[in-house]
Amino acid sequence: MRIDLSREQYLTLVKLLQLGNWPLGLTEANQELVSKAEDLEQYIFSLSRDFEAGDGIYYDEEEEYYYLSEGLRDTVEAIIDEYEEDVFWDQLTHKLATIDLKREVNINASIEQKINRLFQLKARYEKYFLENGLDKIDIL
Repeated sequence: MRIDLSREQYLTLVKLLQLGNWPLGLTEANQELVSKAEDLEQYIFSLSRDFEAGDGIYYDEEEEYYYLSEGLRDTVEAIIDEYEEDVFWDQLTHKLATIDLKREVNINASIEQKINRLFQLKARYEKYFLENGLDKIDIL
């Protein structure tokens, strides 16, 4: 089977491989999957000249490994940074709202009532952090 890609599609695939492999390297994921993903990534990177994308990927002779050029790496890292920032605020507000909900929970409340209250509490924290960031937080 053959898949024909334009240069732009190839570079998009390269970025997606980096984005997909990034969380795998941070977890205790299945090492076989991590290894297969890295092998696939290296194979795809090795085709960069075929797609006239050699300026986006370089080969380190000493390490015998392909890497993204600085420009592509910066693009991928910017996406990761934005994602991590969004996840941080979402997780923080959700966890704080969950703590509050547990403190005020009415055992007779329905699941729907608890979920609605959780979203109200989360929205309150989101508003607070949007206005103040972490500047006014004192712990202990």
